[in-house]
Amino acid sequence: MVLLKKCRPAVVAIAFLSPLLWLAGCDKPDNDNPLFPLAEGMRWTYRIEISYDAPEPYVDRSTITMSNLGKVDLNGVETWRRRSDYGNDYWLKIDDKGVHRIASRTPNDKVAVLDRAPRTVIPAKLSKEDKWTTTTSPYFLKRRNEWPQEFKYVDRFRDLTMSYAVEATDQKVSTPAGDFSGCVVIKGVTPLHIWHEREMTYKEAPMVNLEWYCPNVGLVQLERTEPTTARFFQGGVMRMTLLSYKSL
Repeated sequence: MVLLKKCRPAVVAIAFLSPLLWLAGCDKPDNDNPLFPLAEGMRWTYRIEISYDAPEPYVDRSTITMSNLGKVDLNGVETWRRRSDYGNDYWLKIDDKGVHRIASRTPNDKVAVLDRAPRTVIPAKLSKEDKWTTTTSPYFLKRRNEWPQEFKYVDRFRDLTMSYAVEATDQKVSTPAGDFSGCVVIKGVTPLHIWHEREMTYKEAPMVNLEWYCPNVGLVQLERTEPTTARFFQGGVMRMTLLSYKSL
């Protein structure tokens, strides 16, 4: 998902952040986006399944809960804080262009880490003519016999460009959390330059992201494809499905 990856600029750029972080009570943005609501108190729980390709296929299952924590002043910028039950925090800004992530923090970080540039989570207005880009890295694609195994820790795969566009509008989606309508499907594609065993050469392979956003709920489903192109790689498909949510 958009919020699963974080960028790391130089430490000097964030050393002064901590004293200027404070929570400012229950609230929601005046221009809250119904497809990605930021109102304090909302919460979502997702089932995550990663189906790894052959050889040695298997399925890894887990859950994740995301919670909105409310408004935060981040160095003079009004942001909205979101946290996962894994201990990751994200600071989001909303303006007339959309919702953007501007900082994040893992459990290993003492202070928030500013993104090098705001990362668009979802534009304010969506039509099939809209296109945008943001940075990403593989979520789960890994190497079998090299260290680190995960591609996301290899320098040249850390800040890939994913191109997004609206794939469909006014869609219906059924999940364990309920049936939703009026949803928007957003498609992101990143061409990975990676070794293909069958052709015995390096060539592009698409890493594809599909996200389903529904009004007044937000993200209800995500599907991420990261291809296995050689026997010493292991990729597959990750699916996130909304199990339950708490609205205001």
